[in-house]
Amino acid sequence: MTMNKLFLILTTLLMLTGCEEKPFYVASIGNAGSLDGPYYLVSISVSDVLGGGGGFGYGAVNGYPGASADIGRMGVPKHIEGFWVKGWNKEEAYYRISADIDSELAEKKIRTLRNYYQYFKGKTGSMQVLVEKERVRIFYTLYCSPSYDDCTPKPNADPNHWVEKAPESVRNVVVLFDGKGEMSLTPFPDSPYDDK
Repeated sequence: MTMNKLFLILTTLLMLTGCEEKPFYVASIGNAGSLDGPYYLVSISVSDVLGGGGGFGYGAVNGYPGASADIGRMGVPKHIEGFWVKGWNKEEAYYRISADIDSELAEKKIRTLRNYYQYFKGKTGSMQVLVEKERVRIFYTLYCSPSYDDCTPKPNADPNHWVEKAPESVRNVVVLFDGKGEMSLTPFPDSPYDDK
């Protein structure tokens, strides 16, 4: 291999590395809610690709978007872990989940929403954990509200149709995770609800 070819290959590799998008913080607010009545969320956490994450164990929740809290600086999610129970008195059913999140796809969806609006410039995102029996979803939103903001999308801003309306809301979200946990009529061993 000649020196010119080697130089060309190295230059190309350096250019590609320089163009690679770096991990970034996407949310500083968290919400935890439900779609089918009251739940008690004592221990749900979402870890991110930056080595951090956020806790969504906000206690009693009912409705969407539910309880809200500051989660610091959170990156693209990669794993969800947690326990929740249906009913205020923890009497109906117990649930748990431990699942990986496709962080590459989640990042693409987040970037799509962050570049979606033609005029709205808000970049303060919210990560939202929504439970409905054993189903758990993680949404990401920028809180563009048509009542107060111009939420007109850019032309061809969402070719994959990832941006959708939040449940019972006019705000846009992208779904970063949609999975099912396990259900039990008694507390899971070693869960926060296990009295043993």
